[in-house]
Amino acid sequence: MSKDSKRTIRRLMPDDMDTYVDIYLNAYPAGKDISKECYEKYYNRNMQSLLEYEHVNFFGLFEDDELISIMKLIDFDINLFGKMNKATGLMSLAVHPLHKKKGVARDMVKFFEDYTISSGGLCSMLLPFRIEYYRKMGYGYGTKLDEYRIPTLQLSSCKDISNLRLIKKDEIDKVISCYSNFVSSYHGAVCKFEEEIREINEDDETRRIGYFENQELEGYAAFSFKRDSEVNYTLNSIVVSELVYSDGEVLKKLLAGLRMQADLAQNIVIRTGEADFYHLLDSPEDTSSNYINYGFIQTNISAMGNMYKIPDIKSFVEKTSYRKFPVENIKIGFTVYDEFKGENNSFAILFSSDESNLYSSWSFESENINSDLEIKIKLSDLSALFMGSADFASMVRLGIVSISDKNLTEKVDRLFHLNQRPFTNTDY
Repeated sequence: MSKDSKRTIRRLMPDDMDTYVDIYLNAYPAGKDISKECYEKYYNRNMQSLLEYEHVNFFGLFEDDELISIMKLIDFDINLFGKMNKATGLMSLAVHPLHKKKGVARDMVKFFEDYTISSGGLCSMLLPFRIEYYRKMGYGYGTKLDEYRIPTLQLSSCKDISNLRLIKKDEIDKVISCYSNFVSSYHGAVCKFEEEIREINEDDETRRIGYFENQELEGYAAFSFKRDSEVNYTLNSIVVSELVYSDGEVLKKLLAGLRMQADLAQNIVIRTGEADFYHLLDSPEDTSSNYINYGFIQTNISAMGNMYKIPDIKSFVEKTSYRKFPVENIKIGFTVYDEFKGENNSFAILFSSDESNLYSSWSFESENINSDLEIKIKLSDLSALFMGSADFASMVRLGIVSISDKNLTEKVDRLFHLNQRPFTNTDY
């Protein structure tokens, strides 16, 4: 960029959509071409989102009035520690192919984080195209997704599946309602937004088995079939894209319903954010039969997805003051290195129990004075710790963070530990 060039970021208008689609198709070429049909498809879909969808926001960076970078910002409704709050998701960030390596993406991410704060969001979320890039900008790791590839008959059977039935295409509203109920009880889950719902309605390949009680959908498994052989159509796998359930019994019934399809598909692929999912299986042994020294049999592969950043720590703590911690009365001083800004910030978190001594709550103090212990940590790791996708004792053990008194490590670990780590498989 020349010294006289001027950059501005603003909300995109319908007249900007032509250039938006050009940049998008060049930045995300996989599965796309430059035909008129492909262009019109993405033009129409994004124009609908721009004009009709409340939770989808289009922004662009202009250099001397030329649009050179685009992104969507999604206004998410997210469950944080049992209550619904706001978060912002970064989607479709792209830079014009001839304007790369100019710090444009960094400017867009900075705008994204400022938007999160100004719109009342408590965390910025993204699915990384390059993990290390966002890690260096202060984004912490979320919960890993585990993908199990097992014989379908390794799922447990169940004698009574009378409450199961196939969900019809015209019952998608029940699916959305069931998912919303699931979100209300699952930390880190986000409600489906308009583009995601559109994809569900347009999808003619995904099937769903539902568990009903008194005509109410209490859980469902969304799945499709994938051929495992080019020469034998009877060899297939079931690929489960969603498992939504109100409790463990509903989950077991859904898995039993999938097991009954073993005559159609010998193997099944299940993706989950539940770290202990393998305990539910008769055998979690992977179809690869991979053996790892010494004496370890492969059960699944793991993948990184959502990354989180808390752009305003004070606001995050204040707006989640309802979070219930183990009973402790302790003041913890933090020195946090902001990777994006390249500077340290200091503050304190005070944990104090209520009058009944059933739990403690946290509060933010801008000055770190007379703290009981000191913790030094990067903003990326602090975001993971505060979101509950990392355990403090592990971070100390691995040398990720430092604590002034290691004898207090277990106490801090108990404070921040969550029984259920944050997870969402939302595509954005």
